[in-house]
Order: sequence, then structure tokens, then C-alpha cells
Amino acid sequence: MPIQAVYMQHVYAGLEPLQAFDVVYGGSFEHRLISSKLAEMEHQRLTLGEVRLETGRYEFPVIAHGTMPTDGICIGFMAEGGEWTRCNTAAIHSEEIQVYPEGIELLYHASGHSRWVNFTAPEGQMQQIAIARTGRPLRLRRHGLHSIHLRRGGRLALTTLTSDALGLARRLQADGGMAPALAEEVCESLLTGYVDALSAAPPPCKPEKMAVEQRHYHLIAACERLVLSGEATDVALTDVARRSGYTLRSLEMIFRRSVGMPPGRWFMTARLNGALRDLLTCGPDATVSDIALKWGFRHMSRFAEYYRNTFGELPSATLARSSPRP
Repeated sequence: MPIQAVYMQHVYAGLEPLQAFDVVYGGSFEHRLISSKLAEMEHQRLTLGEVRLETGRYEFPVIAHGTMPTDGICIGFMAEGGEWTRCNTAAIHSEEIQVYPEGIELLYHASGHSRWVNFTAPEGQMQQIAIARTGRPLRLRRHGLHSIHLRRGGRLALTTLTSDALGLARRLQADGGMAPALAEEVCESLLTGYVDALSAAPPPCKPEKMAVEQRHYHLIAACERLVLSGEATDVALTDVARRSGYTLRSLEMIFRRSVGMPPGRWFMTARLNGALRDLLTCGPDATVSDIALKWGFRHMSRFAEYYRNTFGELPSATLARSSPRP
């Protein structure tokens, strides 16, 4: 059956990235803003049958937390900004790509301008190509995110391949899109390019380091769930540390090393973004105080100050724009 190419491009500005849940097709991601600077995010997607190529460019510090698709193997890497980006608290090296098993949970944290690329394809299709081209299947782990160090120049080659495919789709969109024969050729080029990069890479290394980073990621996720639970207004950092089995000093060191900020600021960011999302989507009868209390803010003046310092406006201004008020 002929392959149909579908291309889309969207730019999110201001507070819009907070509602960009589908930046990875088949997955679901929550974005958190951590700066009052204007946010702009560009997202592109090229779908070629069961194969998808996606890229997102963030012009601001961001936290994205969610799950990857369940219908294929995902291969991701940083085309730009990898030096200040972490995936599940692990630092990303210049010639490194990540392989995500189906449905894995992912925490993406970038402290500056960044551009990510994600390529999704059925594992069976990729393995067939690998065997045909090299005589052996790809070495893919079934559980947990793992990183692969490409040979020198490998990441740049994949970036060029990605940019060429998306650029071609964008140019042809105004003329009715990509013809099926060309779509087939582009799809084959992407599959072979990504399979060749994985096949040529040396075996994954430093499993102990990855195990430590995974433990720290799960610790941070568990602490966040505790703070954002119904006990949000009552749990102090000392209690969070005690329940985690770490001293407060050790917990602070893990957070600073893993996500670049102390636990108090990390939890505050999560709570403020939760309040922002509710203010943007609430019904006409909602009030600022109701939403603030839901997210653990008991002092309205302090909440307004934290909110304005982070998002550049008062919560009442956000609420006024969210929906028609009675």
C-alpha cells in the first residue's frame, strides 16, 4: 500500500507550551515553565505510514514530563543544547542518542535553548533492515532508557538527515504534499540512516552510572508525587527527606546534581505550573484562591508574588483570560 506523508508544524508562544501535550505522537507530555521570559516553542512532525519523525525547539528553560509512545521503538537525541539538557536526570554527551522502550516514562529538563529529535518506527521493521544490511539484529534493551554513543559525526549525520526530510516536507506542503513514491524513498532513507547509526555504534557502556541516575530519577519522581499529593500543604522538606531515606543535605545534593535546582524550587515549580494550568482551563466559577489552595498555597499575597515572578503576570490576569467570567 502506498505510503502517505503527513506534515505539520506549529509554533507555541507565551503560555501556550503548557498545553502542548502531544509533541510526541502517541505519547503524552506535560510542560512546565520555569522562567518569566516569553516562551516560544516550534514543533514539527512528519508521518510516513507507521514511521514518524518529530522535532521540537525550545527557546526557553523547560521541564517536560510524560510517557513515550507504545506503538514502536523511539530513538531520540539532542540536535542542539545537549550540554544543558538531561533525560531522566542523565547528562547527554555530544555523540549520544537515547533508545526508549515502548511507553517508558521520561523526564526532559533543559536549562536553556534546546532542540530534540525523536524517530519512532516498529521494532520489527527496523530489525529486518538491520539484518538485511549487517547480518545481525540491533542490540536493544527491553526495559529502561539506555544511551548509545555513536561513532564520531554520527549525531550530526542524523541531524542532517532529519532536517533534510522535514525541510523537504515543508517545501512540498504548499504544492499538495509529498508524492507517494517520494514518501516511500524518504521513509526508506530515514529507516536505513537510523538503523545504520545504531548498528555501527559500540556496545552501551557504564551500566553502573546509568543505574545510579535511574535511581535518582525514581527518587525525584517519588518525592514529587508525595509533595503533590493531598498532603501538599503539610509536608516539609525534612519530612520528604525522612520518608525518602536520605538526609536533607543528601537529598538537596541529589536534586542539584540531577535537575540543576534544590528540591524546594523543583516542588515550587511543579505547584505553580499546576496552578497555571488550572487557571488557564478552569470553569467560570473558579477563583484564584480555590486554585491556590488546591496546590498548597495558603497565603494569597505570597502566591501572587511567586506566580508573577515566574510567569510575568498576576494569577488574576491569567484567570481573566481563561474563559468568559460571570
